[in-house]
Amino acid sequence: MKADKREIVTFTIAALATLVAVWFFLGKMQKEKKVVQTDLYTLVAPASDAILSVNRPVAFSKYILSRKPEYDAFASRIPEIYLSIIQNNRDLSPLLLSFHPQGVVLYTQAGKNLINRIEKNTLQKAFGSFAPQKQTKNDIVFTYYPDNGNRFFGYYQYNGIWVASYSKKLLEEVAQIQKNKQNYLLPDQDRLRRTFDANAPLNLMIQSDSLNLYVSLPDSTEWRIRNWWLGADLFMNENHLCYFGSLPYNATADSLYAPLGDTLALRLEQIFPQFHVINQTTRENNRMFYTGCLETQDK
Repeated sequence: MKADKREIVTFTIAALATLVAVWFFLGKMQKEKKVVQTDLYTLVAPASDAILSVNRPVAFSKYILSRKPEYDAFASRIPEIYLSIIQNNRDLSPLLLSFHPQGVVLYTQAGKNLINRIEKNTLQKAFGSFAPQKQTKNDIVFTYYPDNGNRFFGYYQYNGIWVASYSKKLLEEVAQIQKNKQNYLLPDQDRLRRTFDANAPLNLMIQSDSLNLYVSLPDSTEWRIRNWWLGADLFMNENHLCYFGSLPYNATADSLYAPLGDTLALRLEQIFPQFHVINQTTRENNRMFYTGCLETQDK
């Protein structure tokens, strides 16, 4: 009888242990599923000028950032600490960079282990002489590293998402967006990003006003693209950084698309003077396609 009781007790403990293990496993799977389903675009702070999606961080680091002209081009618009994070951590998930007048924000999925590696591989080396400061706001812990020029590089991790920025205002704004499940992505931005090639190393969407795109008309007026979001896939081709994008075709503006492509090439050369831009404009059905490559000026 005592042996039977011991067997019952042992069986009960084993069953409970199994149930606990299953509960823990399912809970972990549910949490990971929740993280995987998080759409980084929905976290982007409002009033951005551009959004860069890094779909393949390893390819971006190995084939683009490893080349000095291309590295310098991106470093002229992106704080170098972000580029170092991408170069030093090969297991990064796809990430977003949003550009605002106040600064640039980085968004990516990351667990505690990856964040610890980012701390060790990059942040502690870049800000080694300064101890980070911790601040808690609305139950979210923000970490700030003092940097030169009275600047602070900050980040937080919440629900498996890691967000970083030099702008405290933007960082806290994104935290509120994430916590309150808000979404400031514009309909035009949402439609545009769905046309991107997810296999391209990079996708870029940018406000047309920031490029000042226009074509001069014979009557001394100008045809401009205003308040429009433009998009392009960025990739390497024959050791050149290239782009591929499109615009809706309007027959009444048929003669203007090619000069517009020339203006785009000129603007890119003004922004990145180390490059000469070769641009080609083609039409297919109701779309005008712009394909171009940035060649170094010394070649």
